[in-house]
Amino acid sequence: MHATSILLTAAAALTAAPAESPQTRAACRDTITQVRDAAGQPGLDRDNAVPGAPLLIAAVDKRIDNCRVLVMARDSRDIRPEPEPSDNRAKLRPAR
Repeated sequence: MHATSILLTAAAALTAAPAESPQTRAACRDTITQVRDAAGQPGLDRDNAVPGAPLLIAAVDKRIDNCRVLVMARDSRDIRPEPEPSDNRAKLRPAR
């Protein structure tokens, strides 16, 4: 399976996930912060992403205290929250 199809499969799974309440998302953010601190990982930056090397995620279904998390492929101690759900849909851009 190609990396592209893995990422698309992961993206489809994320959009199919049921919506969580704001309280659940806040509790999961706290859980992720605590687990990252215990693993010696730095705090997460909430700014917009900058172009550069893409972050590769491991294709696993990982939950910590019933919170779904993404596990980075190169360091399994590096966990991150799933992206927030959005009403924005992917758009096709014509080639130029």
